[in-house]
Amino acid sequence: MFDIDHFKKVNDTYGHQAGDEVIRVVSNTLLQMQRETDVSGRYGGEEFGIILPDTDAQHAFIMADRLRKQIESMPVTHDGQVIQFTISLGISEFTEDLHEHTEWLERSDQALYESKRNGRNQTNIFKQK
Repeated sequence: MFDIDHFKKVNDTYGHQAGDEVIRVVSNTLLQMQRETDVSGRYGGEEFGIILPDTDAQHAFIMADRLRKQIESMPVTHDGQVIQFTISLGISEFTEDLHEHTEWLERSDQALYESKRNGRNQTNIFKQK
């Protein structure tokens, strides 16, 4: 899971059309970077989900951090204004102790919020407490 950092501020500062352009750039970048076997989509608002089949958490981290760095290096220009933005990501490996897909989402979400608590613009892997 990942979302665009401070997205509300983007909309409030530059307008909703600029926010829509940021979402388009993120979406296109994700589609360009994922493998044919990966599944991704917008989860809601400025949040996205990616499923990386046959990929452990450490390899997912490599892909996620590449995506994070690529997006960080791609400002969006809208109506002559340059918009710098970043994303925060959370990874959860699908394991046999998960009984429902909602548990998998919850773990990814917990890792995502760990990224946000630690300052945003980073990737974290879910750790069982």
